[in-house]
Amino acid sequence: MVVIDQMGYAVYCEVPPQVLDKLKQYLQEGKILYICNACVERAKPGFRVVDTPYILKLIMRTQIFEGNSNDTTFPKYVFSLTPIEMLPQYARRTDRFLDVIGKITAISNAAVARNTSGDLMMRRLITLQDEKGNTVDLSLSGQRALEFDADIGQNHHVIAIFVGTLMKIYREDYKFLSGTSACRWYINENDIPAMRTFQRGLPSQVTPIKKLELLSEDYMEQGVEEKTLFDLKQIDPLADKNKRFQCTVTLISTAEKEQWCYRACRVCNSRMVPCDDGYECTKIDGCSCKQYDWKYKVCFIGADDTYNLQFMFFEKKGVELIGKSAETLRKQYDPSSIPPEISQ
Repeated sequence: MVVIDQMGYAVYCEVPPQVLDKLKQYLQEGKILYICNACVERAKPGFRVVDTPYILKLIMRTQIFEGNSNDTTFPKYVFSLTPIEMLPQYARRTDRFLDVIGKITAISNAAVARNTSGDLMMRRLITLQDEKGNTVDLSLSGQRALEFDADIGQNHHVIAIFVGTLMKIYREDYKFLSGTSACRWYINENDIPAMRTFQRGLPSQVTPIKKLELLSEDYMEQGVEEKTLFDLKQIDPLADKNKRFQCTVTLISTAEKEQWCYRACRVCNSRMVPCDDGYECTKIDGCSCKQYDWKYKVCFIGADDTYNLQFMFFEKKGVELIGKSAETLRKQYDPSSIPPEISQ
């Protein structure tokens, strides 16, 4: 969560699971609180909600007292707007979340779609436009896609501020904003000066919001081609990189002489390698992060009646299959020694 003081200074506040039950009665948006005995820690190098070097962390000894929630001297909103025309330069960057303002010109239905990790989830597409006519698509995912009201005004301009988004790239040329659990929005809030300023720059004539139609992935997947492993081996990954195939295999073994985990950059998950002052990220277009976590990178052999092929799964699927994070297993096993939780 984010807290803000009377002077307008904001900081990200972390609430560990072990103290949440004790304090959750106080943690409601809009409440004014006095917080005692909290810790100040360095902010993580990536996915910063507020662009500050430190965070506030609540602990078991933290005490919270309620203040006067009708005190109007406290700011209600926290954001740092990035102009739509400047968003492309933040593509693939994960050092901080992005906040953006725009007029909503199009909204889709919520449909089942596959994300970049290959998982199916709900998705809704929204198009935002600035005063100069620049546009950007925003993809709301999961619960956020369902929470957004797709029937908002057709008779007036709809001005929205979306906070907690990231700029992403799909198939190397389509750049869009992604809004997941960290994203929220403010719509036509007249007490936000930035919205009033934006509204004054718009023409009096209102163009109705366009309705977009997204096909659900479960419908589209009916056309996914089934392949044998021998067929998959013959596929040119460069010529068919945008195609999806499915296969049915039996897992017969883990790959020999392969490590089951790797040092993953805390910002972008790229591999970290040793350098003069510790470790550095190997991301091609640059990443200054020096910190890492252990993540799954498990190679295994799958077989069908036609061939054997090597497959691989990473952290998210590993936690789902094994029930433990790679960071947890790494405390017990060396990267070159396959844990029984994986091999059995």
